[in-house]
Amino acid sequence: MVSLHDTTTPATAPTDVGTSTGASPSPGRSRPNFPSWRDVPAGIYATETQLKTMDLPRRPGPPAATVKGQDGLGRTATLTLYRIDQSTPTASTAAQLAAARRRADPAARVCVDCGARPDRALLVSETRGPLCPACRHIEYLRHRQDEARARRAAAVHHARALLEDGRTSPLAIVHVDYTERGHTPAGTRRTPAAAKATILDASGHLLADPLLRLVGPRAKGVPPGTCDPQTGAEQLKALLAERTVLIWQWSDLDDLGTGLRSQQAPWPLPRTLWPHPQGGHHVVELVGLVADWRGEIMPEGHQPLPVPPGRADRMLLLLQQIAGTALSANRK
Repeated sequence: MVSLHDTTTPATAPTDVGTSTGASPSPGRSRPNFPSWRDVPAGIYATETQLKTMDLPRRPGPPAATVKGQDGLGRTATLTLYRIDQSTPTASTAAQLAAARRRADPAARVCVDCGARPDRALLVSETRGPLCPACRHIEYLRHRQDEARARRAAAVHHARALLEDGRTSPLAIVHVDYTERGHTPAGTRRTPAAAKATILDASGHLLADPLLRLVGPRAKGVPPGTCDPQTGAEQLKALLAERTVLIWQWSDLDDLGTGLRSQQAPWPLPRTLWPHPQGGHHVVELVGLVADWRGEIMPEGHQPLPVPPGRADRMLLLLQQIAGTALSANRK
């Protein structure tokens, strides 16, 4: 299942065999320190190596910035950057440069995809050859999309298994809505007064919808019709004990857990997660399943979190949509 906080370094991030430094800027002067190559403005900065390997090589001016990256041996390092507009031509004459070009492979400076001939040396793909930064990034995005496609197929099989495993472990879809009590004068959010747990089976039939009190019986804001938290939690626990429980994500239940603990009520959900090593009953977070199924890759290469469905019936609809996906319809 996909990590929802993906920090994969894109394939466009270059390594460098030039100067690395941990030195601080001169007193009274502040230089940008970029946390990654993603944050370096395009066309403004270059390392010493990048300047020397340009089509028309240049010498660096004064250090202008640093970036966290990798040196030529693949080790993490802080690399010094120089402004391109402050660099100067090297001492090589036009005749020397022409002779060097005759000895080199001319194809090494031409992007195999779009035919671009950038000033800077091209990054070489192991499978494609030399690529310009744009085509290299496209290759990286295609790789991320291929990974997403594989996760989508796994998500479809997972959803089908959840809907088809009704005889051995019936499904229960659980969604919780809270009765809020606002904030304190200091701005602290108050504990919700109650939680309404809506529980559906795999056919969409309502199994239960208790309204559990999460604060003391005399607290302000308790809605009418709330049940005793201990009694309600015990009933939920009995209902869910023999089922596979589908929730959106665990953090949605934080207030429920806090409120029940404050009232000495038991936790009603099974505590095992999918997949349970010994089989049996478990809790499944739908958020990761939906993220894998949607499989959207943003232009920067990360995968966004899906929007919460907000209701139990919509959770079931999403699960049914995932299970009904025709895998053959995916792009090859």
